[in-house]
Amino acid sequence: MSRGRPPFANPPLALTVLEIRYLELSGGMAGAAKHAMRLAVREHLPLTESLTEDNIEIDLRAPAPATVRRRTFPLFSTRDRTTVLQVNENALVLQTTSYGGWEESFRPLIEVSIRALEQASPPDGVRRIGLRYIDEIRVPEIDSAPGDWRDYIHASLLAAANPDFIPASLQPFLWQGFVQYQTASDSTMTVRYGPQDGYAVDPQVSARRRNPPAHGPFFLLDSDSFWTADEVPEFDTQWILNRCNALHAPIREFFGIATTDKLREEVFDRREKDAS
Repeated sequence: MSRGRPPFANPPLALTVLEIRYLELSGGMAGAAKHAMRLAVREHLPLTESLTEDNIEIDLRAPAPATVRRRTFPLFSTRDRTTVLQVNENALVLQTTSYGGWEESFRPLIEVSIRALEQASPPDGVRRIGLRYIDEIRVPEIDSAPGDWRDYIHASLLAAANPDFIPASLQPFLWQGFVQYQTASDSTMTVRYGPQDGYAVDPQVSARRRNPPAHGPFFLLDSDSFWTADEVPEFDTQWILNRCNALHAPIREFFGIATTDKLREEVFDRREKDAS
């Protein structure tokens, strides 16, 4: 697979997000730190903007008026704005709607981003790392909700509509399952799944969706794999990358289990097959 090429000709992935929470940056992300960060990511994320956010703080212990704390932090993005990196005092968030594969594009961009932060304004430690993949699986032949997904999604995820034990008087329309897996002693993956209608990811999210699909039925696979620990390790690029690899593995595994060969061959690779 060539670098930057999507893993499927017709990929279902609507949004991919990496979030790293860390101890608050003492100097914030402005001035020299912002400039150093901009130079470090400019080859991949050439646009730089400032985002202002107002937080209302209320002290319940005293009869004082609420105070508004205004924070300004940088956003770095691609020119088509499908990939956005946000860096503030306590979190780095990288999100993309133009996923080119884990090894091929997203993990290298993670490395560029966290190495840039480590050099520009290194946090004192890491609190949490989360990796989230939101798939909107759409099959052209399924044009009304909830749809018949039996040839495309593993039967274990379709139990709520199984006619073998659901009486005919109950007609499932839409549902969403939720399961939480322990993937390591300090890591967890939550998965939300089920037939939906419309969009799981708003086409107007900060990372713009290029050519979003038409409003209609889809099967949701929303996998959120995250690490937390009682101790706060140092902010180290290689350690974080290794942790990201570990968080990505169960997401990839679950996706492979949940989807069928027919779905991958006839839908995800449809354009590639038709063009050959």
